[in-house]
Amino acid sequence: MAKDKTVEPGVPALLPPMPPGAADRLAAARWLVSPENPLTARVAVNRVWAEVFGVGIVETVEGFGSTGLPPSHPELLDFLALRFQGELGWSLKALLREIVLSSTYRQDHRADARRLAADPRNRLLSRGPRTRLAAEMIRAQALAVSGLLSDKMGGGPVLPLPPEG
Repeated sequence: MAKDKTVEPGVPALLPPMPPGAADRLAAARWLVSPENPLTARVAVNRVWAEVFGVGIVETVEGFGSTGLPPSHPELLDFLALRFQGELGWSLKALLREIVLSSTYRQDHRADARRLAADPRNRLLSRGPRTRLAAEMIRAQALAVSGLLSDKMGGGPVLPLPPEG
């Protein structure tokens, strides 16, 4: 890039343009979540999907867009992104509920030889996820169930009770 060129505020040309005269942070935030810009919702949905299924609809979760791989199920990604933006009102809880109550998630993770041969990496979603929860998630669930998880924001870390003796 030439050093003599002036850089003006704005967004890359391949994205929907920001409203004219909108160059402050509030305008940028509104643009990020506007219905005309589905990218934010698509990235959020893909991250939640990857957390649940072990791999995203777009396999390259960190390289979403022009540098990443194409989505395995683009219609599903668009459908979930539009629902997340619209009816679900950007609620991650509602999105997660929608995914885990789906027939795709509720499938058995075991596969017969025919399915394994046809789809060894399960990119066609012919069986349920075979992922394990992260240690932090298990710990948080154990603390919540035991009543030891504090819903207070901030403060020091919550340490598990030490064993007797």
